[in-house]
Amino acid sequence: MQTRFKFLTGDVNWLQYGAKWISPKLNNGEFDYWLVLELFNMDEACGRDNESQPTYNVCLSVVSPSEAGSDKLASAFECCGLAEEHQNNPVVQVECLHSYGVSTPLWQANGNNAHKLLRQAKHEAQLANMLFGFYMDKAVNRIGTTGWEAIKGDLTAGLARTIASGSTEGNILAKMHGVPPAAAS
Repeated sequence: MQTRFKFLTGDVNWLQYGAKWISPKLNNGEFDYWLVLELFNMDEACGRDNESQPTYNVCLSVVSPSEAGSDKLASAFECCGLAEEHQNNPVVQVECLHSYGVSTPLWQANGNNAHKLLRQAKHEAQLANMLFGFYMDKAVNRIGTTGWEAIKGDLTAGLARTIASGSTEGNILAKMHGVPPAAAS
């Protein structure tokens, strides 16, 4: 079953200026979540700095207001300048959290054919919906934060985990970040 995406935000001329699309509400058996597709026109975003680079970037992310929690939602609302009367709309919550950075990146690709990239992203969305746990188990940044942690907005969880491990890498990171030796072990 193919996930249908609806236009969320962006320009009418989305090929030129970019846009976001949102899936219907999905559920993994524990919580509700939405998939967000985002297209960037890198030529428009970077100007001359994008010469001889791919024109488009397409990203697929997952957002869950319930997993993000009320503190992250409040911060996202404040950042987006959202009026209180719109804060109970789950689609608005998803957009605010995604814009604020409280999401889990599942897939991204660059290329010169936006339609092909969007088709690939929709295929990836199908896989992500079927294999949600596997997608969320993998690290989403270089410090080892998992998708489960990123969806809650805890992007430094991998760093904390490495420091707490007492490994050589953890001890180096603890020193770099000024963590007292007792707190690191």
